[in-house]
Amino acid sequence: MRAAQLYGVRDLRIEELDDPGADDGNVLIDITACGVCPSDVRWYTGGRTGGDYPRRLGHEWVGRVLDTGADVEAFAAGDRVVADWRVVCGECYNCRRGVFNYCSNMGRGGVRGGFCQRGTVIPSNLRVIPGTVSDEEACFTEPLACCINGARKSDIRTGDDVVIVGAGPIGLLHTQLAKHHGARVIVCDRIEARLHKALEVGADDAIRIDEQNAVDAVMEMTEGRGANVIVVAVGVTAAAETALEMAGINATVNLFAGFYPSDPIALDPNLIHYKQINLTGSHDFTPHDFTSALKLIEHGIVDVETLISHRLPLDETAAGFDAVDRREGLKVVIEIAE
Repeated sequence: MRAAQLYGVRDLRIEELDDPGADDGNVLIDITACGVCPSDVRWYTGGRTGGDYPRRLGHEWVGRVLDTGADVEAFAAGDRVVADWRVVCGECYNCRRGVFNYCSNMGRGGVRGGFCQRGTVIPSNLRVIPGTVSDEEACFTEPLACCINGARKSDIRTGDDVVIVGAGPIGLLHTQLAKHHGARVIVCDRIEARLHKALEVGADDAIRIDEQNAVDAVMEMTEGRGANVIVVAVGVTAAAETALEMAGINATVNLFAGFYPSDPIALDPNLIHYKQINLTGSHDFTPHDFTSALKLIEHGIVDVETLISHRLPLDETAAGFDAVDRREGLKVVIEIAE
């Protein structure tokens, strides 16, 4: 089979590898599409390093069942599936507290990197894709599941003024989730096309941060109260600092994005203390979030099709990574073909 393998900074090669096979307990998948996540791009650009090379990237993949092991009964050849790539134990301290995304015994469900033609997966981590959902749309299941976890940590309530900082694919998923929770949504970004898309998917207001003072604009839009919830969906330290300034009394600030490099931010502790601000983060998702995400896509509650800007073949995976790195368009999906 053909697969994309990372050998170093911006050194991504398409190579021929041995085909995997389905053993008694696994399912063999013909991968049809895989979304490009910013975390993939960080490895590609050198923002994250470490571990062994070559490295296989890609976790937002979908495909069709080619074959099943003798012990597998829940799936059959031809089923369209999307996979939760992590395996949780359900027995450790964190799992027993419901924090499955921090399972102490976390394992992988198979497929070492989704930018390839085939892989094997344990059946318990697969979900059947509804017939009304395309393969490309199903690639959003994992990132949307992460956003569902983030929305829960942010405690968004009906009538809240919610600010989403960053109008990339993740910020636009957060925008739609906040609207689903009954909030008024204000989106901040510096790219005009992304702000137009934010309004298109339901944002009530948009702030172009290179033309307006975002804090002043939010205060004006909220009659001086500040926002009830701010979700920082871009890994820029200045955005985190600004989020605290635009927070209202008893607000929640969620540092959803990962920050690479991890530079410190200037934090006024009295701002947290006297405004009673809840400062939190959110990372990853639970198995239930993954199932919920697919349902939200199926029922059209979150429109993901409109977020796809690039559909590229496997041979152009590096070009897709470069597009994300340059913040061109929105979501890049690699379509895997024979």
